[in-house]
Amino acid sequence: MDNRTFANQFLEPKRSGNIVRDLNPLSKLNIFILLGLSAFFAGDYRYGFGVVILLFVVALAARRMRSYLKVYWKVLLLFGVFLFVIKAAFSPGEQIIWQKWGIHISVESIQAALVLTSGVLAFCGAVIMFVQTTEWCDLTYALEKKGLSHTASFVILSSFQTISDLGVNAHVIMDSQKARGIETEGNLIQRVKAYIPVMGPLVLNAIASVEEKSIAMDARAFSAKGTHTYLMELPEVKTGEKAVVIVVDILFILLVVWRIVTWLI
Repeated sequence: MDNRTFANQFLEPKRSGNIVRDLNPLSKLNIFILLGLSAFFAGDYRYGFGVVILLFVVALAARRMRSYLKVYWKVLLLFGVFLFVIKAAFSPGEQIIWQKWGIHISVESIQAALVLTSGVLAFCGAVIMFVQTTEWCDLTYALEKKGLSHTASFVILSSFQTISDLGVNAHVIMDSQKARGIETEGNLIQRVKAYIPVMGPLVLNAIASVEEKSIAMDARAFSAKGTHTYLMELPEVKTGEKAVVIVVDILFILLVVWRIVTWLI
């Protein structure tokens, strides 16, 4: 890549070449959050699991299926299976299927468990999909263009970046512990013992990182008054994208109104 090509890439809006990932961060936030919330207001497990399937299709279209599954299967086991078992075992119902030791599984409890589980899985999947298809720097930049102060956007970006940095540093420290012959795998007690020595270097690295960021911010005149410049620009929101967001908002409002009316009746 020559110097002219390298410079020209910063003159064009930031694009990945994927229709899902190139959507405006605020548009994706609107669509995915309302899509996840709609599973709770629908009150039908078939709709909730339909949203889950739809999110898998979106992950495939966004070319994020592997990273999406890597996170989603943990949510499926932690929240999906656990909530379903608890809700099905202890929710009241008249059509008893099995009852013993204070556990009473009924047709009604299974239906309630399916509704709750599908809603949780749909909402968690929507949040994960947004995170997998959106860079935090793009989200904070979009918020700044809507009026958010650059200080608040930096706090948001730094907070999420710190979480990811801690995870990376923890893996690096654990690998170095393995290289020294320290046992880091085994039962729960052995893993806890292995993680205790990691906390010291992890905290010290986090403190050093904060100081480095402060110095970098001062070097870039972060606190200076005036209009801030940006290295990259986000693509303009097209009419079709705006139309999709408006349709999703209208459908969600109609769903909420319908659910309120059914509750009152």
